[in-house]
Amino acid sequence: MLLETIELPTDEHYARNLIDGRWVFPAAPYEYEIRNPSDSTITAVVPLSSRFDVDRAISAAGDALSGSWSELHTRDQLLALLLHRLAEAAPELARLQSTETGLGYDDSLAAIESTLRIARAILTREVLHPRPTPAGISGHVLSWGAPFSEMLLNVFPALAAGNTVVVKPSLRGPLSPVAVAFVADRLGFPAGVLNIVQGTGVDVGAALISSTALKALHVRANESTLSRASRAGRRTHVPLRTLSGGGNAAIVYPGLREDKFARMASDVADAVRVHNAGGPFGLHTVAVHRDVAKNAISAVLGQLTLFKNRAAPLPSEPIRRRAFDRIDELDAGGGRVLLGGTIPDDIRHRMGWRLPTTVVDL
Repeated sequence: MLLETIELPTDEHYARNLIDGRWVFPAAPYEYEIRNPSDSTITAVVPLSSRFDVDRAISAAGDALSGSWSELHTRDQLLALLLHRLAEAAPELARLQSTETGLGYDDSLAAIESTLRIARAILTREVLHPRPTPAGISGHVLSWGAPFSEMLLNVFPALAAGNTVVVKPSLRGPLSPVAVAFVADRLGFPAGVLNIVQGTGVDVGAALISSTALKALHVRANESTLSRASRAGRRTHVPLRTLSGGGNAAIVYPGLREDKFARMASDVADAVRVHNAGGPFGLHTVAVHRDVAKNAISAVLGQLTLFKNRAAPLPSEPIRRRAFDRIDELDAGGGRVLLGGTIPDDIRHRMGWRLPTTVVDL
């Protein structure tokens, strides 16, 4: 069972949705076990909701638009207080995020602290330069990546702009979003401003995607879900906002000092360690000038071998298989596996599959 602290929800909250300021069971009595990807132990049980729960949440969000949330001063005070409280609870939230992702505690805490810095900048921008656009209901379908970051960076800008929100967390990472909503609820956020509806993509996600009552729909998900959202948008006329991972890059150029090489290698190792968990803190590309490629590869390998298999586990066997298929493609194309590349026996894991840190030289 999850460690229950004053900062985090209890199992009673994880097993419910937050709709209209109340923690309620879904319309149909179905549930889903959340397992720790590192050892497959059951950490919580969450509800499998339906379109009826989504409809209730959207209705509550619509009613909240005309309440105190429309007052800029009230909204800014509550959001600033939320960030302050989340910062106080960062160690507990980091442990929670580690539990549901398999991410190491230090990496989880670093991601949370970075996320909070970004959220503070977003709030400052909205306070200094408020946008005169009409508020509305914002729908959010989250991915399985670093779930605290998914929740805050996806949803917080909508709240700061005066919108009310309906959020569907990923079934692979629902606990941190529930914890953020729990803290907001305890701080006195008006009922209906922040609604959490847990469940599958084919039920809750589909209901949210097909709604015509939204001002905007934010989807961070796999290609299948993004495709469904795009098709639905042609009927609903709701603007679709998407976010794909893999945008971060590093550039290594000739003349780089030795200390900069070491820092680059350390940064790459840090990014690789959290890359499987998604979010904005992974690293997709390192562009290295050919004149310094040998030194760069050597430095990166030295750092990567230090933590070996500490990388966050992938959330499903199909995703892990795609990763190994990619390694096979690179190998067939003449690449040399310099590190990793083996397939460990993870059959006992039901919520997370380890992929050893792998470096392929092309």
